[in-house]
Amino acid sequence: MYGYTIFHEDILGSLISSVRDGSASQTYIFEGDAGLALLDAARLFAQALTCENPAAAPCNTCHVCHESTVGTNPDIITVERPSDRKTIGVNTIRDLNADVIIKPFHGQRKVYIIPDGDILTPEAQNAFLKTLEEPPVYAVFIIITTNRNLMLQTVLSRATVIFFPPVKDSIVAAYLDEHYPEAQNKEMLVKLAGGIPKEIDNIMEDEQFYVMRREAAKMLPLLLTKNKLSAFDVQKYLTDNKDEVEKILNMWVLMLRDILIVSLGDAERVINTDLADTLLPLSKKVRPDILVSAIDEIYSALSMLNRNVSLKSVALRLPLRINR
Repeated sequence: MYGYTIFHEDILGSLISSVRDGSASQTYIFEGDAGLALLDAARLFAQALTCENPAAAPCNTCHVCHESTVGTNPDIITVERPSDRKTIGVNTIRDLNADVIIKPFHGQRKVYIIPDGDILTPEAQNAFLKTLEEPPVYAVFIIITTNRNLMLQTVLSRATVIFFPPVKDSIVAAYLDEHYPEAQNKEMLVKLAGGIPKEIDNIMEDEQFYVMRREAAKMLPLLLTKNKLSAFDVQKYLTDNKDEVEKILNMWVLMLRDILIVSLGDAERVINTDLADTLLPLSKKVRPDILVSAIDEIYSALSMLNRNVSLKSVALRLPLRINR
């Protein structure tokens, strides 16, 4: 769409229409998985907002649109995390606040895109509030996040939240065919992507992906056992693979989902078909309520890790909570 990678053309179409009819807001939160190309969506929206022909924005013919597509539009500012920091702190937002008083270089709008809204510190968000409460008429802010709950309520209340859901399998399949036409097991890969097209990139570019999945599958009996001592084996496995722990936990969710639907008599919907020899026997050994509990506890573990709770603590707590 206009040269950008856009998976939600309906949402972007609505946003572009708001530019054309003059009803666009000034603060947006784009919420969705990182693999849904939300940054490209924000860039396209910013191009429309800054276009010299708002009634036909983005016209793709004006000088400003050309600058936008090549990344040189001075009225589209991307607010990045400092290279020496893990978060976007108050100093970065103070710099934004100072810059926002400078009028647009070209036209009627100046757009700030924050691609990593997840790592905006509470202090930074508070420092942002004054600007969000009384922004200059030309300023538009787009904050991208995977979870709106990481934003302060005071920020949320001043923004229009646009949720980008996972897309249909047909869209993921088209992305797979376009970028990896020689891929094997395409149906399984589409299911593994879970409606997130760019998850295909993560899978195809990870040489250890299939090895990791098989190792993770072999650990599931230890995660589900009532033997409390096995919790230490799970803890060691996760801490030994600390750089991949989020990926492993998400793999477990899909595997547990497969075991659960088999136990409920719906084997045709299994996603991890290549792991059937390891996973399917568990459907006869583990009660459905334990499987549901395990999925819930994994989501809790992911949430705790996002809040910077110690991996060692989370990894031990997880198996103990499942069979408490």
